[in-house]
Amino acid sequence: MKNLLFPHRFQRIGWVLFAISMVIGGYILISGNSYSYTLNNIAIIGIIVVAVLVTCSREKVEDEMTQHLRLNSLLVALYINYAVLILCSLLVYDLSFVTVMMYNMFTVLLIFMAVFRYNIWRAKKGADYEE
Repeated sequence: MKNLLFPHRFQRIGWVLFAISMVIGGYILISGNSYSYTLNNIAIIGIIVVAVLVTCSREKVEDEMTQHLRLNSLLVALYINYAVLILCSLLVYDLSFVTVMMYNMFTVLLIFMAVFRYNIWRAKKGADYEE
C-alpha cells in the first residue's frame, strides 16, 4: 500500500506556520476586522493548508501502531465534529449558523490534531512506563 503522507520535515514547518496563521485568525476574531478580505483569506487558507501539513506528515517513527492511532484519531475527530455540528444545527439559527459553518471548516483538522497528539503522547508515556 502506498503511503501518501508528507515527509516529517513538513510537520515542523507546518507547526511554525500554524502558529502564525492562528495569531492572524485570532486577531481577526478579536478585532472584528471582517472588512479585510485579504487578511481573512490569508488566515483561512493558512490555517487549512498548514493544518493539513501537520496532520498529514509522517512521524519520526511511522509504524503500524502510529497508523492505527492516526486512523482512530481521525474517526474520533469526525464523530466529535459531526456531533457538535448536529447540536449547533439544533441550537443556532439564522445568520449565526453561517458563522458556525465557517468554523466547521477547521474543526475536523483541529480536533484530529489534538486527539492524535494526545494519543501519541499517551502511547509514548505507556511505552516509557513499561521500560
